[in-house]
Amino acid sequence: MIEKIVNPKELREWEGRIELYWVYTSGKAGDEFFKKLKEGKFIAARCRKCGRTYFPPRIYCEFDFSDTEFVEISGEGCVRAFTVARLDVYEKPMENPEIYAIIDMDGTDGCLIHLLGEVDPEDVEVGMKVKPVLKPKNEREGAITDILYFKPV
Repeated sequence: MIEKIVNPKELREWEGRIELYWVYTSGKAGDEFFKKLKEGKFIAARCRKCGRTYFPPRIYCEFDFSDTEFVEISGEGCVRAFTVARLDVYEKPMENPEIYAIIDMDGTDGCLIHLLGEVDPEDVEVGMKVKPVLKPKNEREGAITDILYFKPV
């Protein structure tokens, strides 16, 4: 914690959830990824030495510590695994179940966990090809939520 309390009168207790504050920085590679996502493009990072292609992008290769270069990818992928959420956070049945999937991104050695849409839970299969559906351009913020969901190709 970076908070320093010097006056005992400032001490307090919480009921329910504890207040948390954090700052997340996406770094150089993450920043570039979100800038391109705002434009409707997907990028990965390819190692200049061994050729591994990282998604999400990284600034160096985890295997040989070489520099990487950003490369554009399609944003399409294949479902590696999935689950169907039928209860909400309060364990109440959801009117519309949500499908969460691990998606292996085409042309990369990486994956992304995201929602699937425009498909019935009974029709989802491991290996199914999917593509991203983004928010309208004027509503994008440069955040992962700019991807509304992935749908079958």
